[in-house]
Formats: sequence, C-alpha cells, structure tokens
Amino acid sequence: MEAQLDCSVQSDSKQTTFSKLVCFALLIAGVAVAPTALQESGGSPCPRCSGLVTLSENFDGVTPPALPTDWLATNALGPPPLWVTSNSGVPVPPSDTPPNAAFIDDPAVVSDKRLDSLHFPLAAASAQLTFQQNFNLEASGVDPNLGFDGGVLEVSFDGGNTFQDILAAGGSFVTGGYNRTIATDRGSPLAGRQAWSGDSEGFITTVVNLPFMPAGGRLRWRMASDSSGSGEGWRVDTININWCEPHPGCTPSPPPRPTPAPRPVPSAPPSPHGTPAFTPVPRPTP
Repeated sequence: MEAQLDCSVQSDSKQTTFSKLVCFALLIAGVAVAPTALQESGGSPCPRCSGLVTLSENFDGVTPPALPTDWLATNALGPPPLWVTSNSGVPVPPSDTPPNAAFIDDPAVVSDKRLDSLHFPLAAASAQLTFQQNFNLEASGVDPNLGFDGGVLEVSFDGGNTFQDILAAGGSFVTGGYNRTIATDRGSPLAGRQAWSGDSEGFITTVVNLPFMPAGGRLRWRMASDSSGSGEGWRVDTININWCEPHPGCTPSPPPRPTPAPRPVPSAPPSPHGTPAFTPVPRPTP
C-alpha cells in the first residue's frame, strides 16, 4: 500500500481526501513519504525538513445531493433543505469547478443552516484557507453596508462541539472578507455580526489566514436568514487548505558560515618629513 501511495503535493493535484488521510497517518507514524515536486525543484515555500500539505475539496467526487465523507450539514433553525451538493440552479454559475458545489438556499423565514468541514487529521500551524463562493443573499438596497440574510465562516478547536467566528478566533482575511453587517431588528441568528451578504455576482475568491488548528478541528460555513424576504442562496466550491508539515526524523543542516573577507593590513605611517633627514658628515680634525 505504501508503495502505491503518492504523498507528493502538486499544484494540479487531484489526490482524494482518503489518500491524503492515509498519507497524514504515515507522517504521524514516521514513515518516509515522497518529497513534493516543489521541494525537488527547490521551489517549496516551506523550510527545510518540512513539506507542503494541501487538504482539498471540490465536491466533484460525490453524486448530488450527497456530501463528501466526514462533512456534516445541520439546521439549527428553519425548514429543509440542509446544505447539499448541487450541479444546477441559482445563483449562477452553479459551480466553480464543474459539476458540483456545496449549496444552501436562502428562505423567507428565520433559519440557521450549517456546513461543517471534515476534521483536521493533523495539527496545522500557519495554515491558509482558500475557497470560491457565489452568493445572492437578501440585503438592503439602500445601505450598502447592511445585510438581512448572510453567511459567515466559523472555526472549532474542540472537534465540532463549539464554534466561534473566524475573526474572533484569531484568523484574518487576506482577500474576499465580510462585506456587510447583519441587521439587528429582523430576528436573524447572526444579528449584528459581520457577514457576506448581498450579491457577489458570480464566484469570488476568499483567502483566510487560519489560527493554529489542532487535530480534530473543523471549519463551518453558516448561513442565517431573517423573518422576511429571501434570496437565491450561497454556493461554496474549490476549498484548499495549505500548511507546512515537518518531515519525521529529518534534521535541518545548519547554513554554512560565510568566510570573512581578509582585512587589509595598514601601511606604515609616513615620515613627518617629506624627504629623509640629512645626516651631517663629521669634519676632520685639523
């Protein structure tokens, strides 16, 4: 089995979640795995004795409406549907990488609909999340900063028992962050919080610097609606999480110390006289 596993990570990798989990298990057990293509070319963004790990999900390996293994959809409030995979419908386009994306509707009643990622198989420090999202959620047509229905990104450090907003947990948006604040007078479960709302007009890229993620941690995409009005919904696709993982048993060699340049030897100071002093010859005694 080990010989058949490709644990390298390339920019166009289609490696499945299952094979990644096995590769992670090999790393934990101290089994050597192949270096990444980036490392072999000398272009890895990771320091020596560590490799780039990529956890990916584009929802194309399942048949709609099923979710991938270890992904969880729940409705804390509101009627069905729950988060599903979808290959058609609004908002358009239906996916970033055809055919599927994760999708949730935006109903005209109070709802709280949640999509939890798979558990992190390893602790991840300095991880970065990138995903594509396409949303059309009810928002004010007068105030560009006000949303009525919206979506947020949350994180759990205890296996999915409790969650908090990604910003409150120490994460930060690089691009594609929250664009509105949810109204406080319409009964939304996200009232007063920053969120994605309004119309993204197609898929946009969101990049997030994650806080330290322990093994078993989870991410949550959470959509909440209020008691009036509706929208087309929210689509999430092409999720990638990258971080550098140390190679077991590898000791980085210290960098060579530079050889100091020879210091110039100072020349003797010049004589205070421009020419040698004249020594008189003694005159003979008469």
